[in-house]
Amino acid sequence: MNILITGAVNGANEESKQLYQSIIDACEAYSNSISSPLDTMQFKGTNEERYKKAMELLKTAELIIAEMSIPSTGQGMELQEAVNRNIPIIIIAKEGSKISGLLLGTQKIIEMIYYKNKKELEEKLSMSLKKIHYNN
Repeated sequence: MNILITGAVNGANEESKQLYQSIIDACEAYSNSISSPLDTMQFKGTNEERYKKAMELLKTAELIIAEMSIPSTGQGMELQEAVNRNIPIIIIAKEGSKISGLLLGTQKIIEMIYYKNKKELEEKLSMSLKKIHYNN
């Protein structure tokens, strides 16, 4: 399964980077291809190249995992494209985060995961991915 992890890049700090790595770690047992905001942070292309790369990744994605604790308009664009392409979405966010009602109105969200810390996130996400894996 090809997994695309989305999340804030411009507002990312060291804690965000560690969180993205935890999400990647939880996905590794269930995916042969994982793309994440960490890849985007390392990409040195132009804005146009960045957009093109994001849209290319969406063409092969079979699942989107959206970390939404920090608002990001670029992530919103990716998620709209995922909805257009009929790609299922798992939303993850720290407890207390506000998730857009517009996004919550889509029919592509297959799971909402709120977490208190990285350990809880990894456990909940692993359970969700295991359930998806065994249902396919």
